[in-house]
Amino acid sequence: MVIMRSLIGNIIIAAFLSVFVFVSVRQFYATGDVGYILVAVNEAVYVVLYLLREHAVATSTSKFDWAIAFSATFLATLLRPANPYTILIGDTLIVIGTVVNIVSVLYLNRSIGIVPAERSIKTGGIYRYVRHPMYSSGILILFGYLLANVSLANALIVLANTALLCIRAEREELFLSRNELYRAYVANTPWQLLPFVY
Repeated sequence: MVIMRSLIGNIIIAAFLSVFVFVSVRQFYATGDVGYILVAVNEAVYVVLYLLREHAVATSTSKFDWAIAFSATFLATLLRPANPYTILIGDTLIVIGTVVNIVSVLYLNRSIGIVPAERSIKTGGIYRYVRHPMYSSGILILFGYLLANVSLANALIVLANTALLCIRAEREELFLSRNELYRAYVANTPWQLLPFVY
């Protein structure tokens, strides 16, 4: 029963993210802006991995953790194409963020999740430098999208989503700190989102 609920949840998450993939692809065809196709590719990787992810050993039962995690994951799907401010800088941030995100996600592989959960703890690859490279790259992508699609609504969504990603990282670490391997990882990898800064 638990596995069936997990599978249904994974399908729902993948379906929801697929909508954002569709919107991004449609906007790419309408504008020719490569930033949209990069966002679509990035989200498509998530769709596949959510369908294939491994079952968690332990998952947070905190309603706050769930609310933060889902908000941080899906708030960006409310972003909409708007007036471009600086497409070159925006697309550059999207490219860098997408590359870092795809590398992070592929290294994390089937250990991907939304709410804080203990799966395989990854400490190598890009995770040697920062503990949450997916969130770091997500923030780059958000600001890149904003620069390429300036609107008050998009700005508010990007700022809120950035704050949620920072809170999400903190809550995830609080949950995972029960694991001795994770505590050792934190001690050896002091940077949460940005090397030598934070």
